[in-house]
Amino acid sequence: MVNPISGHRNKSRFPDQVAAVLGSKDFSYDIVFTEGAGHAAKISTEAVHKYDIVAAVGGDGTINEVARGLLGSQTVLAVIPCGSGNGLARCLNISLQTSKALRLLYQGSIQTIDTGTVNGRPFLSVAGIGLDAQTAYQFATDPHRGFVTYARYALENYFHLEPEEVKITFDGGDTMTCKPMLITIANSNQFGYHAIIAPQASLQDGLLDTCILNHPSLLEAPDTVVKLMLGQMNKSRYHKDFQAAHVLLERPSPGVVNIDGEPVIMPATLDVRVVPASLRVLCPKK
Repeated sequence: MVNPISGHRNKSRFPDQVAAVLGSKDFSYDIVFTEGAGHAAKISTEAVHKYDIVAAVGGDGTINEVARGLLGSQTVLAVIPCGSGNGLARCLNISLQTSKALRLLYQGSIQTIDTGTVNGRPFLSVAGIGLDAQTAYQFATDPHRGFVTYARYALENYFHLEPEEVKITFDGGDTMTCKPMLITIANSNQFGYHAIIAPQASLQDGLLDTCILNHPSLLEAPDTVVKLMLGQMNKSRYHKDFQAAHVLLERPSPGVVNIDGEPVIMPATLDVRVVPASLRVLCPKK
């Protein structure tokens, strides 16, 4: 399934790229261009009964939508990253070059990964509130994609976003209250663009990492960004990481939530759960 408007790549040549890579292989396949929100989920739900592999061609939002129809089935998800951040692909070490990603259809190995849900809505990589959610909301409405646009909104929110107080309950027991710059519930290790918010996160451990990032001072903000891009957030004094299978977030009011890079308006209370070993994915052989 191809999302024609994801990222900033022209997808019109994608059928030719597929033919070039798979033309000599014994493959039977169909290519479908999605027509709007919800279309990919509908097609993937139907595809479970017809295909062994369903490929998502787009960004993390497209991959999320395609994966919804495959959860809990034996049908395998292939990730062809053509979005902006491509967080899940980077975490799985899938090449951002279309031809190399396509070769995984016959060269890759199948791994079974965890997924998560927020109030029943699935996510594969991250779900979060605060700076990243507001940035995702602004980024989604801007016609100019790419890292520069995303970074501009993140910087604006660093200066202007007012943090809200949140009560967090882990696995129905321990609780804490905080007022951080952002809270990210991570299944994979990153937002995208190789911005690694949860260096210790694993897609196969049956746990979610709750990453709490407090507001760094102006002088220490550049160092925090460097640690984020180098996968060293666990060395920042502003970053805390808690592992749990079930996390309850209680906010003052409803608001935007970042679900795999897509902004979604959700209730004040967010019930976040891991769904262990729920999705089969094609990955590079180790």
